[in-house]
Amino acid sequence: MGAPAIFEKQIEIKLLHPASTLESRIQVCFASQNVFDLAERLPMIHNLRLAKLFWTLTSFLALFAALGGVIFKDIYLNLYPEDFLSGALPQDVLTIMVCLLLFWLIRKTKENDVKLQVIILGLLGSFFYLYGIFTIERVYNGLYLLYLATFAASFWSIIYSLSGFKSESCSTMTLDRRMLKTTAFISILIAIIFTVLWIFALIPLMKAHNRIEFLYSIYILDLCFVMPAFIMVAVMSLRGMALGILMAPAIMILGFFVIFPLGLNELAKLFNGIDAGYGPMVVSFLFSFLMLTIAILQLRMIRFDASA
Repeated sequence: MGAPAIFEKQIEIKLLHPASTLESRIQVCFASQNVFDLAERLPMIHNLRLAKLFWTLTSFLALFAALGGVIFKDIYLNLYPEDFLSGALPQDVLTIMVCLLLFWLIRKTKENDVKLQVIILGLLGSFFYLYGIFTIERVYNGLYLLYLATFAASFWSIIYSLSGFKSESCSTMTLDRRMLKTTAFISILIAIIFTVLWIFALIPLMKAHNRIEFLYSIYILDLCFVMPAFIMVAVMSLRGMALGILMAPAIMILGFFVIFPLGLNELAKLFNGIDAGYGPMVVSFLFSFLMLTIAILQLRMIRFDASA
């Protein structure tokens, strides 16, 4: 037999309309049929063993940082906005729980466990955001170098994992078209809403030459990293690119762990005898669970069918 045909790496989208159902599906596939045999042996991440090492290191750093916040009660004193001090302990407890979940996921995931790897990347993204706040806001306590290390480790862990992405591993991936469009349009809507909100919040500060003491990190992280990521993932998904379709749940998981602690902060105020904002608490919980629901639904509806 001759040498195997050279396949194209360009992903194409085929809209399937089965006669037995009115439901349209999107199938991510490759131009050559010869790729299917190869795809079954290719992982999504280039070197999973090394990626696991980075993920584990990041998780341990975040665990130690959060444990410090739980053990030393006054560690955030004069370094946090007073309005957010009540939520510091719940945030650290939540981080510890996420770290334990990550240890289990890292141990469990295998080369072809694409969905588990997507969840891991979303959780690492939440560490990037959280410890990005600690780093940029200059939370100069005894653990500040640990915050720096966690921020850097989470960022480079994500970069390494995505740099080794192999689209061939997703050659048989299918996703309901309506789910894809729903996630993409909600991602774009989220990006537009927060971009407009933060720009309108920044304009008065810019006019007054006012340099605020706290929470300026939110503008930096959202406008420079998170909102562009929402837009990029949405556009890639709508174009049928496998990386965008897979990262859509990851970015929603990140969003959940960014918004959910805001609700916890308001809830913690009630237990500390402080007036809480019921409106922000309800909105935070509803919005965060919306993103979590979207992430779960998309992950559940993604299929890898070798016979497709």
